[in-house]
Amino acid sequence: MSTTTTQTHVEVPAAMTNSTLKAESKTSISKSKPTTSVWNSLSLWLPSRNPDYDFWWGLTGPHLAVMLDAADYPTEKQYEMLLFHYHWSVPYLGPRPSADGMTKWKSLLEPDGSPIEYSWKWNTPSNEPDVRFTMEPINEFSGTALDPLNQLPSLELLHRLAEILPSIDLAWVHHFYSVCFDHDKAKYAQEVAAGVPVGTTTCLAFEFVRQGLQLKSYFLPRKIGQKGLLPFTEWDSAIRQLEPTNAALDALRDFLETSPEGKKMNPLNLAVDDVAPKKSRMKFYFQTPKTSFESVREIMAMGGRITGIDSQLEELKSLISAVTSLPANFPEDSDVPVEEKYHPKVEGSMGEVPGQSGYLYYFDIRPGAKLPEIKFYTPVSRYGRDDLTLAKALVGWMEGKGRQAFGKKYLDMLESMADHRNVNDGKGLQTYVSCMFKKGGELDITTYISPQVFHPGRVLGKAAH
Repeated sequence: MSTTTTQTHVEVPAAMTNSTLKAESKTSISKSKPTTSVWNSLSLWLPSRNPDYDFWWGLTGPHLAVMLDAADYPTEKQYEMLLFHYHWSVPYLGPRPSADGMTKWKSLLEPDGSPIEYSWKWNTPSNEPDVRFTMEPINEFSGTALDPLNQLPSLELLHRLAEILPSIDLAWVHHFYSVCFDHDKAKYAQEVAAGVPVGTTTCLAFEFVRQGLQLKSYFLPRKIGQKGLLPFTEWDSAIRQLEPTNAALDALRDFLETSPEGKKMNPLNLAVDDVAPKKSRMKFYFQTPKTSFESVREIMAMGGRITGIDSQLEELKSLISAVTSLPANFPEDSDVPVEEKYHPKVEGSMGEVPGQSGYLYYFDIRPGAKLPEIKFYTPVSRYGRDDLTLAKALVGWMEGKGRQAFGKKYLDMLESMADHRNVNDGKGLQTYVSCMFKKGGELDITTYISPQVFHPGRVLGKAAH
């Protein structure tokens, strides 16, 4: 990886106690700031703008630079994507944290409240990795009476991008804004004033694929007076308004109603591609408290509706065992043990955020499909051992599948991004590992990575001055 380093010493906020630091890091937190030749070139000429923008660019810009470099993106693409981030996404990451690490709006996107999450879609024997990120746009009005659900920044950014990117189509976006939320802001503000918690309701994803930029919008419904998660019946009604006849949704509903494992699944949120509806996917996310492989097998096969995936299921089983450090003889009917000491609770409008426990799945119920495509997620910030052990195990699994080309670059990339702590001290740098079965027997594997903005080792105190 053609990266260089500059030395920095990370200052810890004064509010952090010695005992907190000992729990978070066993060694010195003087580390090298991540950087690449492209980052150094841009940093020389891009001007400082304001303390908030400078904080987010200084933290997330080097992370993306290192990821793009590690994934062997062409130099011109690295410039293009970093400049996009500088001009378009950084201004929407909100006010920087205060000296004690507090912020007016803490996102539910990440366990620690970080408003951005990176992802590394692993290479196959014939393709390089892809780099992506998801963010919750935030501004100074997020959570106020003007914007109690923090939706205006997302809408503003989408509409600004739609003016310059002709491929963007917001028809489905506007539909789900209209059906997932109520529109009396005063009543939402009254709930907040009464102590009813609110949290993230929308996010945007930016996929830096080799052919160009692709966008997705995420919706986490929050109705006035809502108790718990939105039930499937209301989701079904909202989707049928767009797709009255949808065979994949019919199959999903039948599975949820008839399978013992399907009955345990809870609908969380939905994502759509921001393109013309006939080209878009519709990703319907669910959580289940069950983490046994028997449950995984039943869900990935949709109770026998999807066939011919036995070999892929065995590969997925070995992947789960690798990233969660399970012994070879771990029973298929047992749930994976939780590493509670590494997993801080994140409270939202429905209590602890359910998407950060159990297993997650999405069902792609795109128009015209007879059965959904399914992606599996394990929240590795909750299960398994420290980040270094997880990364090495994942790289080892990749090597066993003939996909070793980027293994060392991935490990070096993580080490560079963890400029706030040692990779083997704790968890949470890698948040999820996902898997989707592709035609031809291949597995699409993605690792999701957190900037850990609110970790004690981050430069919060210095950034606030």
